[in-house]
Amino acid sequence: MTLPNFLHVGENGNPSQPLIVDINAGGLDPPSPKKSPHKQDPQRAARRAFDLIKHRLAEQWLQELDDKICAGKIAAKTKATGGVKIVWSKNLQVTAGRARWRKDLDKNKISRGEETEERHVASIELAEKVIDDADRLRNVVAHEFCHLATYMVSGVKNNPHGKEFKYWGSQCSKAFRDQNIIVTTKHSYEISYKYIWECVECGYEYKRQSKSVDINRHSCGICKARLVQTKPVPRAASGKVSEYQLFVKENFRRLKAEHSNLTHGEVMEKMGKLYRERKKEAAVTQRSNIDALTHQLDVVVLDD
Repeated sequence: MTLPNFLHVGENGNPSQPLIVDINAGGLDPPSPKKSPHKQDPQRAARRAFDLIKHRLAEQWLQELDDKICAGKIAAKTKATGGVKIVWSKNLQVTAGRARWRKDLDKNKISRGEETEERHVASIELAEKVIDDADRLRNVVAHEFCHLATYMVSGVKNNPHGKEFKYWGSQCSKAFRDQNIIVTTKHSYEISYKYIWECVECGYEYKRQSKSVDINRHSCGICKARLVQTKPVPRAASGKVSEYQLFVKENFRRLKAEHSNLTHGEVMEKMGKLYRERKKEAAVTQRSNIDALTHQLDVVVLDD
């Protein structure tokens, strides 16, 4: 009979008291603690995966645009300065992208009376907070590429969205229609803000990328009323349930059933939007009731 290896066998073949086994001394692996499964937000995971490849994707897409639309002229003109630079910016707040271009000349050669070639310096600046997937990236880069083509190939510098830009835009849209590339004169992407505060009176929203609004110190700049945070909804202190939490409790199951194809995060975004709409409707109704009551108080009836 084979005995377990953690028992000490006496001379008579009977097991004596068990020995203390050091599981770290070798031979046995320490038991790994049970880890609770971590549910990762699919949207956040997709964003992280996109962040890993976005720079390389932008460079490859720009090269493909140049090769097919301009026969490589953009790359040729910027070769001496290292090509078109792709720059990701956290500071772009109102647009998805920006094209920059300038033309340099060798001043030393000019001072010596020698001939000099034009040096094209170009870059495309992309907004990190707006471009969060590959489709947006391709459309924004295509838009900015058309600006560079307008400057560097068409030679037009004072009409950024004129007929030359529209020509290059139509060429991109036709050539890459299968990739849903549509170049228009404006970017129509909405910036996704991490934090949103709303005025309890006028309903104006204050959107920020950082938690920079203190509801104890700040008030609405329009009507001076109190602000409440609506995204993400803060946890209620000392066990109190907030008005928004009650709203979620009453409406989540219905909203989830109506949008069963959406993720939890997407359902909560719709929940926040619905809550803000209801708040605005309630504020309008309250004002109407107050106006009606004020009117009634102003009317005085005198009986004979």
